[in-house]
Amino acid sequence: MINSIKTLVLAGGKTKRSLKKITGQEYKALMTINTVNSKPIVCHLVKVLRKTKYISEIYITGPQEVNNLARAQVDGVIQSGQTIMDTLRVSISQFQDEPYVLIATSDIPLALSKHINNFIKNCFINPGFDIYYSIINKETYTQCFPSYNLRRVYANLVEGSFTGGNIFLINPRVIIDCADIIEQFILFRKHPLKMARILGKRIVIKYLKKYLSIRDLEKLVPHYLKGYTGKAILADPEIALDIDKPAHLEAVRSILKK
Repeated sequence: MINSIKTLVLAGGKTKRSLKKITGQEYKALMTINTVNSKPIVCHLVKVLRKTKYISEIYITGPQEVNNLARAQVDGVIQSGQTIMDTLRVSISQFQDEPYVLIATSDIPLALSKHINNFIKNCFINPGFDIYYSIINKETYTQCFPSYNLRRVYANLVEGSFTGGNIFLINPRVIIDCADIIEQFILFRKHPLKMARILGKRIVIKYLKKYLSIRDLEKLVPHYLKGYTGKAILADPEIALDIDKPAHLEAVRSILKK
């Protein structure tokens, strides 16, 4: 693997109505988290990525308002699509000659460069895969963020309960060649049982009986993604914490005050 990686920040997600009433922003990337530091959340992530030693270039894909704000801070901006998959289809052509691209959502307010460095370093320790997806252990997450308002959806596997993170490292060819199935995975990414149904009856049964393991899921990746391989990487809990609801925002602001 290489240690000079281009990054794509997904910054086109719209705020839900209840959250918009508080933030006054149409897009999550423009939310202000810290009431003392009035910079939008996307500016925080760009600053963090600039301090991440493995990152060489940063690109943002978002609506015009977000792109205009971030243009001077990044290496390039790309107009986002109507959905995450539309955005990826348009954006990934920028990286098709790269061995890997790091993809991150913009709404991870507590993520620091050390957390992203840890994730990428652990990818390097396991070379030879096409997709590296961040997962976070439930026990680790709840110890770090015990607030009920910051609870997550977990998949219960043999090794324990895990939630997905908001960054992954991927060979761009995977998105180009497997867009349709990836779109289904994105759609059901926060619904473990629906995700398991995509993978077949045997997987559903193993999941319900708690016999399904991380290794089982990794072994399925080549079957569904045209031979491409995948590896789940344990990441820091800050990688999982994102903001979708007013309760999330309130809890994060409380953490920052402390």
